[in-house]
Amino acid sequence: MFMPSVKRLDKDPPGVVLLFLLPSFAGFILFLIIPMLSSAVLSFTNYSGGFTLKFIGFDNYTRAFTSSTFLNSLKVTVVFVIGAVTLQLFLGLLYALILDEGLWGRRFFRSLFFMPVVLSSIAISLAFMLLLHPSQGPVNAFLKSVNLKPLGWLADIKTALPTILLVFVWQNFGYYMVIFISGLQSISPTLYEAAEIDGCGAWRKFWSITFPMLTPVTFFSLIMAVIKSFQVYEQVYIMTGGPEGGGPAGSTSVLVFEIYRSGFTHFQFGYASAQAFILMLIVLCITIIQYHGQKKWVNYEIV
Repeated sequence: MFMPSVKRLDKDPPGVVLLFLLPSFAGFILFLIIPMLSSAVLSFTNYSGGFTLKFIGFDNYTRAFTSSTFLNSLKVTVVFVIGAVTLQLFLGLLYALILDEGLWGRRFFRSLFFMPVVLSSIAISLAFMLLLHPSQGPVNAFLKSVNLKPLGWLADIKTALPTILLVFVWQNFGYYMVIFISGLQSISPTLYEAAEIDGCGAWRKFWSITFPMLTPVTFFSLIMAVIKSFQVYEQVYIMTGGPEGGGPAGSTSVLVFEIYRSGFTHFQFGYASAQAFILMLIVLCITIIQYHGQKKWVNYEIV
């Protein structure tokens, strides 16, 4: 019987390999490297559009760290990231533990909780903006019907950011739920059988087996949640009034929204580029710290 010979990839000429990699490299350079380098150059200029610009050194960075608006956006972003990351990972793990059991209809509920992840952030934001309208929204109408005080939601400085935070978490926690479920299904059942023989209860099995074996996916989820939370923008833009949003009184003005407003509302592209680079450095530093810190708590042993 004739068997066709299989040619190994490592025996192919380098030119053939590079030819197949060229589309990916071209896209990487065109849509990531070039914009990043251009932004780095612009951050040291006073560019505001057109064909003229002037090199001003670190003035944009100095302006950012002495601006109350930028510092407020930084504070709002930190608060948002801490809340979003904590709630997303907690709810993702909780629902993963529940839906990993042999419950009836668990596949349906997995799909149901994951569905918001693939929906448009703009559509979800518009829907919640209507639902949470202070005077005409059905949520406040329900609260009034049960003799509870209606909330200001997006119109109140105290509740605006928590409202956007809850919408953001509702849309994204299903992604981490699926990741945790995959991690749970990779744990060997023999570990739990041995623990039961030793008389371990459910709580002891979780802390001694489940959580340590989930640390690799927890580490991945933590990095992804931090990055995605720093990038929040659509919800703020849609739910607080578009280009002039971020309110009330700057209570929801996160860094990405402030960058957008500096660049595309005030046309201060040099200043916006400096803000973007500061955000990139913050995320990069946090990721590096997480990467080095994971050696102390992430368990990669496979049993």
